[in-house]
This record gives sequence, C-alpha cells and structure tokens, in this order.
Amino acid sequence: MTIGIALPTLSAGDAIGNDVFGMTRHLRTRGYDVELFAWNCTVDEPVRLLDELPKVLNRPDDVLIYHHSISCEPGVRAIERLNCKKAVKYHNVTPPEFFADNPELVKRCTDGLKEVGRLAKSNVTIWADSEFNARHVQDLVPGRKVAELPPFHQADQLMQTAPDARSAAGLDDWSTTLLVVGRVAPNKNIPLAIKAFANYRNRFDPRARLVIVGDRPIPEHAKEVDALANQLGVASQTFITGKVSTAQLKALYLCADVLLVTSFHEGFCVPLVEAMGLRVPVVAVPVAAVPFTAGDAARFAEATPTSVADEIQAVIANAEDRENQLNRGRARYESHFTTDAIDRRFGMLFDELIAG
Repeated sequence: MTIGIALPTLSAGDAIGNDVFGMTRHLRTRGYDVELFAWNCTVDEPVRLLDELPKVLNRPDDVLIYHHSISCEPGVRAIERLNCKKAVKYHNVTPPEFFADNPELVKRCTDGLKEVGRLAKSNVTIWADSEFNARHVQDLVPGRKVAELPPFHQADQLMQTAPDARSAAGLDDWSTTLLVVGRVAPNKNIPLAIKAFANYRNRFDPRARLVIVGDRPIPEHAKEVDALANQLGVASQTFITGKVSTAQLKALYLCADVLLVTSFHEGFCVPLVEAMGLRVPVVAVPVAAVPFTAGDAARFAEATPTSVADEIQAVIANAEDRENQLNRGRARYESHFTTDAIDRRFGMLFDELIAG
C-alpha cells in the first residue's frame, strides 16, 4: 500500500503545510509508505509532481488524501478517476471577491469553489477542518456525509519552544499589547483591528499598542492599512512584524494581553488554538469558522470598532472573568486540539477509510 498526500503547493509554516506534515508523521510512524505530491514545494522534502499521481497510486489498496483550498484540477481529477481509496481534506476556499485586484487569484478561487461541488458529488470520503467547512459541502449536496477533522498545527511545538526574548524587547513595559496573527490580506480584515485599536486607545488606554504578526503579500492592500493607521493617529503604536520564527511568535504571544481575530473569512483559524494553548485571552468577531473553533474560549464582538474595543476592555478590566476564559480555552485545547487529540481522530478516520 502506498499513501499519496496531494496539494497544489507545499510550504513550511503555513496552516495546510502543517496539516500535511502532521498526517505524514502520523502515517510514517505507523509504518506506512507515504509519498507527497505538489506543483510547488518550498521545503526540504522529496515531493513528486501532481501529474505522477496516476502512475504511483494504481492499486485498489493505495490511498490518496487530497487537500483542497484553491483550484487544483490534477488533484480533483485524481479524486474523480483513480482506482484506489480516496479522501479529501477540505480547508475551505477563500471567496474570490477578497482578491479583486488580482485576476489570477480570483480565477483560482472561483475555480476552486466550483471544484468543491465536484468533490461533494464524488463518492469519496470528505474530512473538513471545521463544522463551518462541513456545512459548505453539505449546502452543495444536502445530506452529504462529512467528518470533522481539525488540522495538525504547530501549537504543541510553540509551547515547547523557548521564546526569543529579543523579539519582545520593548513590549515588557506594562503597556497593554493587542496581538493580531495573520497576513495583511483583505480577508483578514486588519482594518477593523486597527479601527478597534484606535477606539480602545481613545476611550480606555492611550498607552496601548497593536502588534500584527504576518507578512504583506499584497502591497496595495498593505499600503491601505498603513494609510489607515496614519489617518487614525496610531501608526507609531502599530507594529507589523512580517514573518517570524516559532521562537519569535512564542515571545509575542507571551507579551500579549489579548489576541484579536477580526477576519472576514476563516476556514479554521489556527491562531485561536495557539492562544488557547498558551493561555492568551481572545476577542473575536464570530464569522465563518471562528465560533466553531473558538467555542466558549473567546469573547465575541460585533464587527464594529466600538464593540471590539468594549470586549477588549472587558477582558482587561475583569481578572476573574479573564481567568475563567483562559481556563475554558485551555480545557478546549486539551480536549480538541492537542497533537495527541488530533492523532487519535485522524487515526480513527484513516482506519475507517482503509477498512471501507
């Protein structure tokens, strides 16, 4: 038996890459032969081209696990046509309207959404990161069976890593630090975080700061974010780090008083899990998969600067409520999202796949 795990691009440190490597580790630990397939690879790992899937997985007892998050015709076609056991891991496709200035990305997201319909209609196993993703599949094909399977992630590694104290230099002065973890991209809705931050400084704490951990993949949008911070008078208290190491990210979490999640769209939202594990309070706007991942571990706010600022203040001002929230988050992390918990869930679902 050969197990193939396929996706368009395999990158270290991103959410889908972490999930692929978690599955690979689990299966190889159990003695299975695992091959990885991708168009592009930015990691030091042997990876075959997607076009090789039919040549490698050609026996009925072989297994294909295809990760879907954007258009990938070879992966979808392999799911539809290969004569082996097959499963789709559905991470959600970002709606194309968030990338209106990038025609190529709009097309890939549009085509990726159409391919979800093809995958939903195929007679294969589907695993979804969250109940939100599962509902999307079931909206296309009512009654379609979809199993929930949280993605493997780096939170356990994050907790075991020593923080890089240099990354937090200047953040240990007792000022309130608000943290956002995510790319400066339209779907992450960083402007709402900046507006809420400005509102919070004006009404509650003029010494607060905002740290945004993520790269700037769309220069035009990043310039708009910079302009907004300048317009609201908070540019000198807003810090965008770019990509960081695990040790640097650990240090920034440990300095944070609140994690803000203001995204328009999330298929799972790994930073929520990281915050639960590291006992950082969360204030979030409950859209897409966010309420399904966060459960009772977050304080939820309406998508307005005033509402988000009010919830930040509620976290900062009430120590007892904050401690209860942190305890709920840690308990949710332990029961749902540790590597051991995801290992057990994935192992059970994989055994069902090969038995069926």
